[in-house]
Amino acid sequence: MAPLWPFGKKKQPQILDEPEPQPIVYRKDADPGQEALADNSHRESADYMAAVSLFGNGDTTVKRAEEQSQFYEGIVDSATKPVAAEEFTWIHHTDGYHYKKFANGQFDSVAHRKNPDGTYAPYQS
Repeated sequence: MAPLWPFGKKKQPQILDEPEPQPIVYRKDADPGQEALADNSHRESADYMAAVSLFGNGDTTVKRAEEQSQFYEGIVDSATKPVAAEEFTWIHHTDGYHYKKFANGQFDSVAHRKNPDGTYAPYQS
């Protein structure tokens, strides 16, 4: 006796009942680009309005982009730019070194030694 086949019979694929797509015909003398650019019927669709609303922060109107070069201040030399002094406190760690703790709670990774005059110098290995 033949062993049982565990997968069942092979089924025929289902055939979709939809019309065939219409072929697109191109002609040398026709310029379909201008017709396609002039067609704005897609702007009235609900899907288009929903996408504009989603990417436009809730506003359903489309406006032209502004020229951003008017906001450009040019290249600024970092040597002439004033540097704000960061506020920090010195923390003495159990390893014997001192570390900078900044106002935002983060630490500088460079270990410092405290000199006898009270100044701090980075540790040189």
